[in-house]
Amino acid sequence: MTADPDEEIRFNRFLAMAGLGSRRVCDDLIQKGLVSINGKIESNPATRINISKDEVVFQGNRILLEPNFHYYLLNKPMQVITTTADPFGRKTIVDFIPSTDRIYPVGRLDFDTTGAIILTNDGDLAYSLTHPKFQIPKTYAVRVLGNVSKEDLDRIPLGINIEANTPAIAEVLDHHYFDRHTEVKLVLREGRKREIKRIFMALGHKVVKLHREQFAFLRVDDLALGKYRELTLAEITKLKELAHGH
Repeated sequence: MTADPDEEIRFNRFLAMAGLGSRRVCDDLIQKGLVSINGKIESNPATRINISKDEVVFQGNRILLEPNFHYYLLNKPMQVITTTADPFGRKTIVDFIPSTDRIYPVGRLDFDTTGAIILTNDGDLAYSLTHPKFQIPKTYAVRVLGNVSKEDLDRIPLGINIEANTPAIAEVLDHHYFDRHTEVKLVLREGRKREIKRIFMALGHKVVKLHREQFAFLRVDDLALGKYRELTLAEITKLKELAHGH
């Protein structure tokens, strides 16, 4: 993606396009006074800047728009942190992709959750894919203890005992009576912290295995855990259409 050099854009969007993170991350950097424009700290994310004329500096380095964005799909293994760095030295999600660019994950998966996650340096797309208003679907395979009934699953769209109006589609795939667990397919269009585990806890069932099979239309069936691939141009275009509500 190549920007128009005479275009004026919002401060936070400029930082996101340059690969510093999602717009939420960039808002935080700006509001903490960590980024300057033409030698002066600017704390308003909505300030408009000229791409070619204004000098934006973060941590002593001038920020320039990155014309070459990269997009990866990773099948995340267990016991991996969905961040770009960890102060305790644990393995992070970016360790699996040998990129020289600063990439970061689109959204999060829990430490013990596996499955599909996108990594990119396209902050605009990352922001849109995680924004609740675009309702991007994520499909999960969930293994829970006990016998989950259809009546249980019918309660999920009502929000149960967590935040109301949880948009979800759920289906029982199989009951394993020998070791007393149920396999459930669950599609969410929003993602709150530990939401799936909290949903089933509210139903009286503990999640013992959680795997995200699909992010939007992207599946990881052909990727072993810990493996990744670059997205095709057609996939990137389709993601951008979804992210902009087309």
